Amino acid sequence: MAVRHLAFHAAPTYARRPGCLQVWHRSLCQIAERTTLGYRLNRARPALLLLSASLIPVIILAAAIGWLFVAEQRRALDDEVRARAETIATAVQRELNTQIQLLSVIADSPRFDLPISRSSFAETARRLRERVPAWDQIRVSDEAGNVVLALPPLDPSASRRVIDVESHDRLLKSQEAVIGNVVIGQKGQPAFAIRVPIERKDRLRAVLSAIVRPAMVTDLLRAGVPDTWPAWIVDGQDRLVASTGAADLAGAVESEYARLSAADAGSATLKGGDDLHIAEATLKETPWRVKVGIPVAEYDRLARKALLLLVASCCFTLLLAGAAAFLLQREVNARNRERESVANWQRMDALGKLTGQAAHDFNNLLMVFQSGIEGIKRRRNDEQRVTQLLGHMSDGVAKGKVITQRLLSFSRRSNQGAAHVELELKLSDLKPLLRQALNDAVVMDVNLPEDLWPVYVDPAGLEIALINLLTNAREAMPNGGRVIVSARNVPEGVVEDPTLRGAFVALSVTDTGKGVDPPDLTRVFEPFFSTKENGRAGLGLTQVHSFARAAGGAVKVSSLAGRGSAFTLLLPKSNATRVPKEGTNTVLDLPKTVLIVDDTPASLDSVRLALDGFVQTILTAASGAEALAILRSHPDVQAVISDVMMPEMSGIELAEVIARDYPRLAVVLMTGYSDQLEAGANVTRPVVAKPFRNEELAAALTTEQSKILQLSNVVRLDTSSRS
Repeated sequence: MAVRHLAFHAAPTYARRPGCLQVWHRSLCQIAERTTLGYRLNRARPALLLLSASLIPVIILAAAIGWLFVAEQRRALDDEVRARAETIATAVQRELNTQIQLLSVIADSPRFDLPISRSSFAETARRLRERVPAWDQIRVSDEAGNVVLALPPLDPSASRRVIDVESHDRLLKSQEAVIGNVVIGQKGQPAFAIRVPIERKDRLRAVLSAIVRPAMVTDLLRAGVPDTWPAWIVDGQDRLVASTGAADLAGAVESEYARLSAADAGSATLKGGDDLHIAEATLKETPWRVKVGIPVAEYDRLARKALLLLVASCCFTLLLAGAAAFLLQREVNARNRERESVANWQRMDALGKLTGQAAHDFNNLLMVFQSGIEGIKRRRNDEQRVTQLLGHMSDGVAKGKVITQRLLSFSRRSNQGAAHVELELKLSDLKPLLRQALNDAVVMDVNLPEDLWPVYVDPAGLEIALINLLTNAREAMPNGGRVIVSARNVPEGVVEDPTLRGAFVALSVTDTGKGVDPPDLTRVFEPFFSTKENGRAGLGLTQVHSFARAAGGAVKVSSLAGRGSAFTLLLPKSNATRVPKEGTNTVLDLPKTVLIVDDTPASLDSVRLALDGFVQTILTAASGAEALAILRSHPDVQAVISDVMMPEMSGIELAEVIARDYPRLAVVLMTGYSDQLEAGANVTRPVVAKPFRNEELAAALTTEQSKILQLSNVVRLDTSSRS
């Protein structure tokens, strides 16, 4: 007890006086505040990102509206073409009806009572031609189709038969006025006939016909369409009556002017090669059809506008999307940098607290060793006293190992290294550190059931998460209170969280602080969100959330304003075998011949002395090359114990060479610290941390030998020899 009393009084006054770590802590706080200020000054970046993202749907909507507007204009253009065709058809039909009525009045006049006087017919026909200039000729024909009277008179050598026999026969059959087809006359001129019957006493006596030039219809056609729109009229035999094109095409087949599309009834191609979009209207009382076309180039001009509008909007949308993506990437990178900066600050803050405790503990441990050495020197023959001092020194080694492992854990930057963790042992080791995260006004209780399952998590991440939770609890209780760390088994994780499956352990940290308001309860894990009165934002709870998710679990929070909060970590159950509690009479099962490899002479000799008496033959090597040479000359070596960090060839590389050349040789790695292992190197061999006990080394060798034995029992099938 004298030694412990001396160690207590020899503890440094580091924690009670401002020193370099306190100054460092204040500097880190200032850096964190500047980082938070920079975050607030960069609010314009998220606003610009939000503006870019909000403009994208507006542009897409505007493009869609523009496309619909252009489509509506095309439909309106279709309606206009159809309406013009119907208007022209109505006007032509009206004009033809007027001509029929006039001719019918003449046919009913007494001047055309049979027998018709030639002089009377000539005088009447002359006056009609003066009144209706479009009438090129007036004729009277008998029922047989012979022209008996005509003005101007027919050429003596010309045929006396009517040319358009079809319309003449149609009139005889219907006994009503008809419009004839376009025919080419004896003089090579196109014309069509308007025929009315001459009836007396309800009997057809003759046929009165007016031969009309197509110019009358052409004028109506051109007046009904714009100059750039082609239009034409065809008769019942698909011959051209009139068109807005060349006048000499009248009487020709329709294909001489425009060729209709076989695939699309609404399309045609002019003789000159221009494509048209056409609409058609039929005369009501005549088998004539009016066709109006609009050039496809003019029709598609709207489509091109719509396409240009769509392309422009797409380009602008892509530009905005690219800008938004760029801004989002910058925002994410900036947030990550800010988060990393604050996380580093918090890590350093926690490390500062830890190093203060570590310095205190190490000085106490050094005092234990110093007192032990002095005591052994003075009383070498006092076996009881020496045994007591050696016991204190052995406890100091174990405590020193825990402290160094804790320091290494805080130096990690990732959540790698998940391992089997027994919470009752872990929390027992962590209790002084957890106590350091609180203050003297806060009481901490640890309540763990005896049947608590082990968990599979990163030990370093677990330590940081617990420190963050306890620090958060301390800040929630500025006037003191109570913190309870408890745990329970959860057979099925889905009961606690719908995203979890399997068995979990619920580790809870409950405080009696001021609690969290319900609106803020869902935001406590957000980065930079804080309810602290000083307004300082942090990532403590965000780190807790990230640790829980990385471990394959979750974190839950519940709170009552003014009554306290409870944070629960749901950690996956470990399926590894529980570590047996240490017994007093442990039997070591070590190989008979062991090769120890370490480039540090003191460390090499220490391991050799520790195994002396437990291993029959101990060989040593100072490098990987020397170890391989010994293996070649001593085939009886059963196991290799190698340090990890060595020059030229590391222990990991040596293990790979042994696995290739000596596959049945057990290899165990030992290390005080390895940057390769901290970086997450894939190591298949067991690793024991220095300083280690012989029991730990024996367990690692047993595990390695069992694995080699299992691999040796695997029968490999040579598939190449199969037929």
